[in-house]
Amino acid sequence: MGLLVTLGVNAVDAVDEDAMYQVTIQNLTEGQPLSPPVAATHNANISLFARESQASPELEAMAEDGDPSLLFNLLDGSEDVTGVVNIGMLLTTLGSTVGGFSDAVTFDIMGSAGDKFSLATMLICTNDGFTGLNSVELPEDGSTVYWLNAYDAGTEDNTEASADLVDPCTDLGPVDLNGDPNGNMDDGVDTDPHTAVVLHPGIAGNGALTAGDHGWGLPIAKVTITRIDPAVNSFIA
Repeated sequence: MGLLVTLGVNAVDAVDEDAMYQVTIQNLTEGQPLSPPVAATHNANISLFARESQASPELEAMAEDGDPSLLFNLLDGSEDVTGVVNIGMLLTTLGSTVGGFSDAVTFDIMGSAGDKFSLATMLICTNDGFTGLNSVELPEDGSTVYWLNAYDAGTEDNTEASADLVDPCTDLGPVDLNGDPNGNMDDGVDTDPHTAVVLHPGIAGNGALTAGDHGWGLPIAKVTITRIDPAVNSFIA
């Protein structure tokens, strides 16, 4: 993650419609590590996901493989996006640390007047589960807290088999899965045709996963967005 550099500027130079926001994401589950999230501020033309609509290929890559690159590149290349961050940090289960990773991460992002905020991250111990926010309000001042649901992307069958799950489920999850490391099969368990994004039904326990180890209650995660004093600009260097 980049070095946070804070630069003081004269308040009269601050543009009213632009502001910096500090965002903290905390994983609240004991059984589901989260992949590196992608977050963005954007206008009303952007919709990262929506219930009862099919997931984009970019969201599919995130939900099935925890791959943030496609989603980041799509947002980074859009004129409708003010700021986009590939956070680059996995989130461990609640209260745990693994290597240099913990259950929370904080970053800064710039927003403009009328912008919304969106993010997405994979539930690592699922086939195509994810959590996130789509086009929520940024605070005019102070902080706003959002509580996240779990979603099924509708792009992969929920086999819950070790060969169909990403290996970090063993590396970061509550228990080792038999056979890991064994990669992650996508094509063989592709849902054909893809169905719409829905609330995730939870862990069925019909494969390598168990509801006791990998299940979750709601909310999945807590997101706190704080508007930073406009007299101070922060940049990720």
